[in-house]
Amino acid sequence: MTEKKEEKKLEETGGLLENLNRRDFIKGAAAAVGGLAFSSLAITNFEAAAENGQDYVIVTEVVKGSAGAVGAPCELTSVFKKGEQVVWHAVLFSGKTGEKLNDHAEMKQRGMKVHVELENGKKIDMHHGEHPPSGSPKIYYWAGAWKISPGASTGKMTYSITAQDKEGRTGTLNMFGDKTVDTFPRALTIENR
Repeated sequence: MTEKKEEKKLEETGGLLENLNRRDFIKGAAAAVGGLAFSSLAITNFEAAAENGQDYVIVTEVVKGSAGAVGAPCELTSVFKKGEQVVWHAVLFSGKTGEKLNDHAEMKQRGMKVHVELENGKKIDMHHGEHPPSGSPKIYYWAGAWKISPGASTGKMTYSITAQDKEGRTGTLNMFGDKTVDTFPRALTIENR
């Protein structure tokens, strides 16, 4: 979908989105997680958060980590082998203004906590930091990793990501069948090695 079509779609939705600088939000969301493919995901997630009165919008991607990787690490994927590492990257936006919330000092001041929860109840803490740790260019985002055990079940596995600050303001990217929310990927696939 082109940027103009996305803007027109947003203008038609009205309400909370009327006060949003739509173009900055679209570009910020796309840049935050790696490209234009994510701009429509950010818009969808923002609309869902606004409808649900959430304080934070979470835009995410999933990549293959370096631990136990079969193939190249850091590739976007939804399919993992047992023994590989799943890595989530996330960026937060204000659910009220659409502003990107990514200043490291501000995240600390807000007492922001972000975690992934797998459908089996396992929680993975995400940490806000500079990436890559050495080298350039540096960008900030939330990251959390989970290494799939050799005894893990194969098949589809869904997850959710929750952000909460010290004041109790929250946002949840719920992948457990919420069709109003979109991200990459909706579910992970775990396969035998």
